[in-house]
Amino acid sequence: MTVCVHELGYLGFEVSDMPRWERFAREVLGVGVSRGPQDTLRLRLDAAPARFILRQGGANDFAFAGWKLASAAEADAFARQLDSLGLKGTWGTDDELAVRHAQRMLHFTDPEGNRHEVYVAAPTQEAPFRSHLVSSGFITGAGGAGHVVFEAEHYPDTIAFANQALGARLSDHINLVPVPGVDIEVSFFHANERHHSLAVAPRSPAPGPRKRIHHFMIEVASMADVGRARDRCLNFGLPVVMDIGQHPNDQMVSFYAHTPSGFLVEVGWGGVKVDDASWQVADYDHVSAWGHRPYGVRPEEASAMPAPVVEVA
Repeated sequence: MTVCVHELGYLGFEVSDMPRWERFAREVLGVGVSRGPQDTLRLRLDAAPARFILRQGGANDFAFAGWKLASAAEADAFARQLDSLGLKGTWGTDDELAVRHAQRMLHFTDPEGNRHEVYVAAPTQEAPFRSHLVSSGFITGAGGAGHVVFEAEHYPDTIAFANQALGARLSDHINLVPVPGVDIEVSFFHANERHHSLAVAPRSPAPGPRKRIHHFMIEVASMADVGRARDRCLNFGLPVVMDIGQHPNDQMVSFYAHTPSGFLVEVGWGGVKVDDASWQVADYDHVSAWGHRPYGVRPEEASAMPAPVVEVA
């Protein structure tokens, strides 16, 4: 029987400008910020001690994804499952457990070399975080921290990893050719009621260095808080890349902006919930029901532009 991860519990990023990230977290995202072990910075959305973990370094990119399990017995079973798939897992050190506030953690890599971790959370007595900027609060609960989207050189293998190694279930696909020679394809996977905790797209052929992560998403509980976050991004001086719009598959109303490390953050509201008993996998030929235009581009200009890589749900 497959051991499935329950939620995306946390994401780790390696960042070069920790002070700017701290300001961005507090002043733009409106999340809680606290110091963690090993000179890390913990970002909070709810009662969990850390939903995002920042460590100092030059990569300015994704470092690890933490997938929550319910018990030590599940962690042991997951380790055996990795062995059966021919994947090498390594148990986390005491220092790594302290950073993640975890009782146990097993890490391994996907076909792209991205580090994934399954973990059992340690008990916490911390009071739930309440944001003074995001009055409606953040949507986590059974859906976990949000979602993460990767671009992959080994697209079919990474899709198989999501399903077979993590036990995530396919939600739907987007396949479209906005202009001749430009193909956009994305596969979305859920681990719980959230439409997708993980999505994978083939890596764009654009020249130059690329990030491991395309974007991560946090969900707020009101559309007004999406708009306020957009205003705070612009006031902070980080560009809004794709303006407010709605995706056809998860129904999220959102915008995309740069983080201080160059990869994107999506702030959204109103995502649909998946019920595995009735959910039907669908294929979509568009990425936005409305909006999500490049920021500052007039409608007549946007209609003549190729769909940008950044418009991924």
